[in-house]
Amino acid sequence: MKDALENKIELEPVKKPWVFPKKLFIGIGTLFLIIAFLVIFTALPLLEIKTQVFSLNEEVKGISEGIQAQNLAQTIEKLGATKNKLNNLATSYKKLGWVRFIPLVNGFYKDGERLINGGNYLLEAGEIAIEELKPYADLLGLENKKEETGPKELTAEERLMLALDTLDKLGPGMDKIEQKLEEAQRQIDQINPNRYPETLFGKKIREKIIMLIKMTDSIVQMTREVKPITKYLKPLLGYPGEKRYLILFQNDAELRPTGGFLTAYAILSVHKGNFKPLGSFDIYSLDARFGNRLPPPEPIKKYHKNVYYWHLRDMNLSPDFKEFMQTFWPNYKKAGGGDVDGIVAVDTKVLVDLLRVLGPIGVADWGRYSAENDPRCNCPQVFYELESQISKPVGTLRTERKAVLGPLMHSILLNMMQSPRKKWPEFFNVAFSNIQEKHILFYFFNEELQKAVEALNAGGRIKDYDGDYLHINDCNFAGAKSNMYIRVNVEQEIKIDSGGEAIKTVIIDYKNPAPPSNCNLEAGELCLNGLYRNWVRLYVPKGSQLIEVSGSEVEANTYEELGKTVFEAFYGDKAPLRPQGKARLVFKYKLPFKIGSDYRILVQKQPGTYGYEYQIKLDGKEEKFELKTDRELKLSL
Repeated sequence: MKDALENKIELEPVKKPWVFPKKLFIGIGTLFLIIAFLVIFTALPLLEIKTQVFSLNEEVKGISEGIQAQNLAQTIEKLGATKNKLNNLATSYKKLGWVRFIPLVNGFYKDGERLINGGNYLLEAGEIAIEELKPYADLLGLENKKEETGPKELTAEERLMLALDTLDKLGPGMDKIEQKLEEAQRQIDQINPNRYPETLFGKKIREKIIMLIKMTDSIVQMTREVKPITKYLKPLLGYPGEKRYLILFQNDAELRPTGGFLTAYAILSVHKGNFKPLGSFDIYSLDARFGNRLPPPEPIKKYHKNVYYWHLRDMNLSPDFKEFMQTFWPNYKKAGGGDVDGIVAVDTKVLVDLLRVLGPIGVADWGRYSAENDPRCNCPQVFYELESQISKPVGTLRTERKAVLGPLMHSILLNMMQSPRKKWPEFFNVAFSNIQEKHILFYFFNEELQKAVEALNAGGRIKDYDGDYLHINDCNFAGAKSNMYIRVNVEQEIKIDSGGEAIKTVIIDYKNPAPPSNCNLEAGELCLNGLYRNWVRLYVPKGSQLIEVSGSEVEANTYEELGKTVFEAFYGDKAPLRPQGKARLVFKYKLPFKIGSDYRILVQKQPGTYGYEYQIKLDGKEEKFELKTDRELKLSL
């Protein structure tokens, strides 16, 4: 019995006290440490950064608002505040510095550093620019002051001369601005957009990064283009000696290769900022003095009805403004034209835009002109009045009627110089936008100045480019003023095979939605919208091979010009583009090079055009834009 009891006792397990597992303790402790680390070194800095980014955005908006309100003081204040906020953001961002040692994350962290550094350089460039602009703040209307009254009020010429006196000091400041912008560009261009998703939480990410890179690149490019012209501003404005310019008026409603039909010309004098028209004249009177019976070039013979000689008014056949000038100028001299320092071509959009700022103006002995819509043509009133006075058959001489352009130009200049200071920035904007959009073109005999103008893209040149290229050039031969109503849509579709060879199809749709004009000239009617006859040329990369063309009434012609291959077509004799009608041209061709991982194209705008809508289709991607200026696109495949 005793042995059995002892055996029973030995079989019962001895209960040990429960002990917390060491490994579990270490695991939970490590987890809490990781969580604490992430909170302290990741979550809290990220929350801090998020708050600072929102605050920074508000200051950046303040800079934009200050510029738009022409308030220099506000702009300076917001620039300083933005710089301080960005420095605070940089300090907070450094708290995440440990992630640079994580292979998959370090690239994103470095992009953040590049973004902050680039932003600092941009702000520094802005501060320098503000300092450089201070002497011109009054002229540019950036001081946001009330108009002065009394004897201290300066005339526009006096204000302009005060600004001109300091222009020599712009050079060093522009160098500093360019240096800061290049530093910003070097930082931001290192950011790889393909590292980021298309969207995140419903917001576009990659597109915004691409836009930032493009914006920085364009600012740097614009600064480089503007910089060379600054040293010529004083002499261009007649300081110290008078300058004279030949002004060519191009009617963009009757589109020609450089922007419009040459309807009239004028001589403009400028001395110490004081502009004075010396007279305007009819282009037909110049042709009458020219008198030379030059044989017409092939396009005139083939496409221009009832024109048997090459007149000065038809010499702008090249899409390159400098090429046109090298033909026009010697013949202008033969016709008795006097020496000038440069040639400026303007079209009707410039007049309309200036009148939008000025409001209606009167011209003695001629009438009143405005940019308001005229229901007789559904166009600006100034355009209808000029066409009525110039083109409508009456019993007066043509030379007397086109003389209206001189007095009109004089009245516009006089009203501009007498305008309140708050309107001056609007005039600068009109000039700048019309130069960018090729409604104002320049040609100078000074080679260095001409190079500066071309660098500013203000010379109407056909550019060299090492990627894909497209320039569509339309020419209205005896098609009334129909271009005022015609709308153009251009679709480009690029198909690339496995070897990189590209076949391109360009579809050009022309639509004229407006009703026809009464073109009975014998009855004294004004013919604006009529049957449109169009000589069309596509300038594409040199060596491109034409596959087929449809929509042309003539067999497509292929040749080389201006470093490009040209495809030429025409419609208008058998099937003109009628009012309330449409026409289509289709060009299919093979590019002379293979496409790699990126597709690049430069689309050059024809001077005098607006409202051309473009669409590019490539590898499932699609880009749409209105072609207001030359446009370069880069698409990743």
